[in-house]
Amino acid sequence: MRALNRRAMSPLIATVLLMAFAVALGGMIMNWQGDLQLLDCSGVQLEIAKFCYGEQMIKIDVRNTGEENIAALLLRIDNPEAGEFEITVPNSRLTKGSNIDSRVPFLVNQETQVDLFASVDNAGEAAMCDEPVASKKPLPKC
Repeated sequence: MRALNRRAMSPLIATVLLMAFAVALGGMIMNWQGDLQLLDCSGVQLEIAKFCYGEQMIKIDVRNTGEENIAALLLRIDNPEAGEFEITVPNSRLTKGSNIDSRVPFLVNQETQVDLFASVDNAGEAAMCDEPVASKKPLPKC
C-alpha cells in the first residue's frame, strides 16, 4: 500500500484558529448591536390643558414642556364594544414650548379608555414611546 505523506494539524494551531474565529464573530456581533439605539423618552413632558370628549370628538389641548421635540401624538382608544383603535392626531408635531389644540372625530362612550402617546425623532424616523403621556379611563366629557 502506498504511504500518505500528510500530517495532521497540531492541536495548538487548531486552538489558535478557533479562538481567532470566536473573537472575530464576537466583534461582528458587538458591532451590529452597537447600531441598535434605545429609544429615550425621558425628555418627553406635556402639559395637558384639555383631554376630553364632546360632540363626537376627542378634544386635545397640549403644550410641549419637555426637552424633546415631539414628531407626532397618537391616540390609542380602547372601546369594549368596538375594539381598539390607534389614531394619529393630525398636525401634532410639537417643538419645545409649542402647543396644539386639536379635535379628533371619534364616538366615545363611558367605558372607553384613551391613552395619549408621543413619538420622538429616533435616527431620522418617528418612534413611539412605550409609556403613554396621559391616560384616561373613562375619558371625561368636556
